[in-house]
Amino acid sequence: MNKSYFLLPLALFVTSCAPTTKVDKTKIDYLDLSGKEQVKLAEEYWRVVKRIEPRYPVSAAKNNISGCVDLIVGIDQNGKATGYKVRSSYPKGVFDNNAAAALVEWKWKVTDKNKNSTPVLTSIRMDFSTSRNPTEAKYLENCPKHEV
Repeated sequence: MNKSYFLLPLALFVTSCAPTTKVDKTKIDYLDLSGKEQVKLAEEYWRVVKRIEPRYPVSAAKNNISGCVDLIVGIDQNGKATGYKVRSSYPKGVFDNNAAAALVEWKWKVTDKNKNSTPVLTSIRMDFSTSRNPTEAKYLENCPKHEV
């Protein structure tokens, strides 16, 4: 009798701790255009129609810290960001969360070349600077200007 008083609450506790969210098990087959030399090619498949600028972290602004975050993002067949991975950042971890929070709000529109709405992986770099032309050597070394 004493064991049942112990086992019943334990069983209820264990079942209540079980995950209740559904996991989408649909696998998306992305065209990998995440290489730095392929960024322009990704623009032939998807065009940004809604770009949200990241918020500058208050502590970084107060300390006049500039940096950048290079993200790999998946664009699904609906033109939405489906996930991201930080490839690199400078200074490490300072701007990552703000860059990712902005990126997941972006929207893309399929181009004429991408008639099948092929999902792609691409690379996007977000720069954070308190100056229009940052001159700090470490910043310039880690966040070189974009080549046009």
